Amino acid sequence: MAATNDLRMTNSGRAAAGGPATGPTGPSVRRLAAVGLAGAAATVVDAVVVQAVVLPGTDVSSKMFSYPFSSGALVVVSLVNALLHALVLVGVLGFVRGGATGAGRAARVGAGLALGGLGVLTAAEFASIPVRGDGVDDAGATTVILTFATATVLSVAGYILLAVASARAGRWTGWRRRAPLVAAVASVAVLGMSFSPTVLPAGVAVWSLGLLVLCAATYSDPVPVAPAPATRGAAPEVRLPGRPAARPAGESWSTSIACVPVASRALSALRASVWLQTGLDSGS
Repeated sequence: MAATNDLRMTNSGRAAAGGPATGPTGPSVRRLAAVGLAGAAATVVDAVVVQAVVLPGTDVSSKMFSYPFSSGALVVVSLVNALLHALVLVGVLGFVRGGATGAGRAARVGAGLALGGLGVLTAAEFASIPVRGDGVDDAGATTVILTFATATVLSVAGYILLAVASARAGRWTGWRRRAPLVAAVASVAVLGMSFSPTVLPAGVAVWSLGLLVLCAATYSDPVPVAPAPATRGAAPEVRLPGRPAARPAGESWSTSIACVPVASRALSALRASVWLQTGLDSGS
């Protein structure tokens, strides 16, 4: 009966008993995760095509901001990338709303950094269009490149904090438990590979795979239940060497009190015996 009345969230987002549930529901979080899945999968395909097809066949100088695309092609590429970033942002939002990271400070700060990083990344894609014909050393292009770098650093910090918060919360089990860590490691990988334009698309593919795993975990278990707190039993008795055992809590102290008159009478009899023996010795 107690278990029936226990209010717990299920994967459908409804309360097991005790009234309607508040907060995000399973179907709503799953829809957000599905959007993120589509965006992450499309980003992986896009990055692989650029790394395997576009880079080997380009004749654009690596000193140009639009590398490896032409100035005209970068307009379409930037718009497509902005859309993909926005889709991934929706998926990460679903992960945050699902509550797998708990409600601690690391979860809140990590969510803000990760979502903010994706927002800045989307804005940087639009900012790339006006400077598409510049060289990488021009002021406008340098500003946009620094914006991309800032977005990446924000995302890395956010995913690391979310991975820590998720591990502490312990709401996901099995392979899902490692999904936030995979996303964090993938974000660190793209940060390290972003310094070389010839391997940057591969880094984006790795980063997107990490987010694909994160969105898949959110889709499969959108509203994980917090683990039940462990019950604590009675503390074990600690006895020091040579010390008597402690008196049980239920035992009355009347037994010890009742022994006091008996001990007094025994002491008086012992004194009388000693006095009598002394008198007999003196008489003899």
